[in-house]
Amino acid sequence: MAEGSTPVSIGKQPDPVDGLSLILGQSAADILRLHMSVIDREDRLESGTGGWLSTFRSNADERVSASRESVLRALRMASDATNFRILQLLTDGVGTPVENLVEASGLGRLALAERIGDLVSAGLAAKIPEANQVAGVPAGAALVRLVESAASQASADLGGGG
Repeated sequence: MAEGSTPVSIGKQPDPVDGLSLILGQSAADILRLHMSVIDREDRLESGTGGWLSTFRSNADERVSASRESVLRALRMASDATNFRILQLLTDGVGTPVENLVEASGLGRLALAERIGDLVSAGLAAKIPEANQVAGVPAGAALVRLVESAASQASADLGGGG
C-alpha cells in the first residue's frame, strides 16, 4: 500500500526506446529458424511432403505464439540469478574460457555446462567449442543492461535521488 506522500503511477507507460524488443525479437527468430529447419527436415524424411514448413509460415497466429514462447523462454533463463551472473560475465561479447566461468560462478563444470546449454538454447549466449569458450550475444547483453539500468534507477529512487 502506498503512503500518502508516495506517488503512484497507473496507466499506459511509454514504449521502450532502447531497442530491446528488436534485439530479443531477432534472437528469437534465429532460434526459431534453427528449430524450423530441424522440424522441416524431419517432416520431409517422415512424410516426404515438406508441407509443415509452408503451413507454419502461412499461419500468423502460430508464428506469433512460437515467437512469444521463445522470448518468454529467454526471459525465464535470464531471470535466474545464477544464469544472470553468467550473462554478466559474458557481456563483452568476447569468448570467455569455461575455466574462468567455473571459477567466477562457483559452479561445478557439469552444472555450468547445463546452464550454458540452457542460455545457448534460449539465444542468450554462444558456445565456441574448439576454444572451450562461451561468448555473450546481443540479446543476453541487452537483458543484462536492462536489469542493471532498472536496478540502478530503483536504487536512486530509494536513496531520494529520483
